[in-house]
Amino acid sequence: MAEELEIIAETREISTKGKLKEFRKKGYIPAISYGTENKNINLWIRYKNIIDLMKKGSIEGTVFDLKIEDKKYPVIIKEIQKDPITDKPTHIDFQIISLKEKVEVKVPIHLVGEETALKLTGGMIDFPVREVKIRCLPKDIPKYIELDVSNLKIGQSITVKDIPQEKFIILEPQETLIVHIISKKVEEVVTTTETTTTPQEPEVISKGKKEEQS
Repeated sequence: MAEELEIIAETREISTKGKLKEFRKKGYIPAISYGTENKNINLWIRYKNIIDLMKKGSIEGTVFDLKIEDKKYPVIIKEIQKDPITDKPTHIDFQIISLKEKVEVKVPIHLVGEETALKLTGGMIDFPVREVKIRCLPKDIPKYIELDVSNLKIGQSITVKDIPQEKFIILEPQETLIVHIISKKVEEVVTTTETTTTPQEPEVISKGKKEEQS
């Protein structure tokens, strides 16, 4: 489990869009905590506090002490909403947990041995799934799941069922493909086929962010 850290929060009242904008300019991020016996708690979190933690690595799934006034709660971050243009955090969801009960969190996948695999096979690494959802006790949450691909040959892969799951259970389907080695020739054929087909109208993806309503 990752190092436990403290996040200091201030309670907030349901406010207008103008008030939210004002507090964001002052360096705060709106947040919410849920999972207590009481109702959900609306919060303000210092932007710098979160950014400093994010610089240390992935913080989703890490156990923190959330300090609200004179009380502390063990929490995990369930979701960080980000601005689609700047990628800066705009809202955070905390889940208050029990250290004795299992939780469900997402953890990243890290690969090792990539250079060796590429050198020995001359192929390419396809890495379609870079995080998975797991269930375990808070103390057993891994910072990441490490997969060694150095011994893989072209056509070989690692799926969910190939990953040791002693202290946690991966909730994705067992046949989910995490990483595999493909031939460069296959990639070249696919690329050539795509460039010779009739181009389709590009998909238009709307951009923008939802303003927090709470």
